[in-house]
Amino acid sequence: MPDTEGPDKKVPREREFMREKIVKRPLTKKQIAARAAVLLLSAAAFGAVAALSFAAVKPWAERRWGKNTENESPSIQFDRDDPDALPEETAASAAETAESQTQPVEDVVKSYMETYKFSAEDLTSMYEGIRQVEQQADKGIVTINTGKQQTDLFGNPIEMSGYYAGAVIARTSGSYVILTRAEAAEQADSIHVVFFDGTEAAGTILQTDEVMGVAVISVDASLVDAETRKEIHVIPLGNSYSVKEGDFVIGVGAPAGIVHSSVYGTITYVARNIPVTDGLSRILFTDLSCSDGKGTFLLNTDGEMIGWRDETLKGESQIFGSSVTSISDYKGILEKMTNGEEVSYFGVKGQEVNDSMLEEGMPAGVYVSDVIAGSPAYEAGLQNGDIIVSFEEHKVATLKELSTQIAGSQVGTAVKVTVMRRGREGYTPLDYEVVIRGR
Repeated sequence: MPDTEGPDKKVPREREFMREKIVKRPLTKKQIAARAAVLLLSAAAFGAVAALSFAAVKPWAERRWGKNTENESPSIQFDRDDPDALPEETAASAAETAESQTQPVEDVVKSYMETYKFSAEDLTSMYEGIRQVEQQADKGIVTINTGKQQTDLFGNPIEMSGYYAGAVIARTSGSYVILTRAEAAEQADSIHVVFFDGTEAAGTILQTDEVMGVAVISVDASLVDAETRKEIHVIPLGNSYSVKEGDFVIGVGAPAGIVHSSVYGTITYVARNIPVTDGLSRILFTDLSCSDGKGTFLLNTDGEMIGWRDETLKGESQIFGSSVTSISDYKGILEKMTNGEEVSYFGVKGQEVNDSMLEEGMPAGVYVSDVIAGSPAYEAGLQNGDIIVSFEEHKVATLKELSTQIAGSQVGTAVKVTVMRRGREGYTPLDYEVVIRGR
């Protein structure tokens, strides 16, 4: 249809309308508070629902995927002993004697010995009780087999092996903790632990203390069958502060040079307050005849470990017999080692400046008798004859105070140590920065 309106027709212009934007009124303070309260209540409600949902689903999830309890290893703690406390039976007998003694002890013993006739059965009965203690402890003795890869003269790979005795001293939900000689862990490429019934499992080194010559190894309990786990005996750590001359003791481990051998004997002497590296210790001496090198652990008649044989403690002493570490002095160190922690190492032997030394003009502190070669103290510049007077700004007057400060220092940290060094014009204070290492 043709366009009848023509080309000149005007197109009407669109009209513009007024537009308005409606803005809400601002919230009042009451409205803001009300909305905030609703938001908080909603959050609390959602949190409660989530907590209830988690509690409901957790048992099903543990059944579905299992709960990993076998590998949990809580921190191990050993009871500490008081060196000044009397054994209970000693204190009780002393009190009883003081109250009711009516006849000299020597006369009572003499009268009893004269009237009683000992027989072979008495001796057998006594040793049978000791034998039972030893047999139970033997189920806590293991053989540590070590292997190290080397090459012969022609370049062929060979494995050098060795064996040592170890003692199970702790048990967690996931592992056994074993004390052994440091040589068993030094530069070993592989460690295998053989339990009393021949069960073998791989071992892992937790820590090594080269100063004391011991190492702590762990074995995953899941690698040991259930029947063997029931029979493994954990040897408890006893109180070596209660040990006296004449006490009967049992040597287990490898006293004959063969693991699972044993020997009986007595304590011949107890040396107290002997300076050792970074502290003081007791040394037990015994008439036990032991082969050195494989590991011998000393037990009391209750089957508790009171130390291990260490001939290096004997030094230049002329005392006859084997020297044994007093375990009560090292429970803190063993506790750290069993939990995989490094033990702080400073590296000095010393003695407290006594009254006679003070009268000669020496300042109060710890007199350094020996700085261990290669130790942190040696590398920092401390010398024999120095007197340590402060450690990290803490006054030091006794070996116990120095030992406490060393034990509380973190491995790898630098500590400020002040010593008094004698010169031509008397004693001069010198400050050293010592970097604590692990033992």
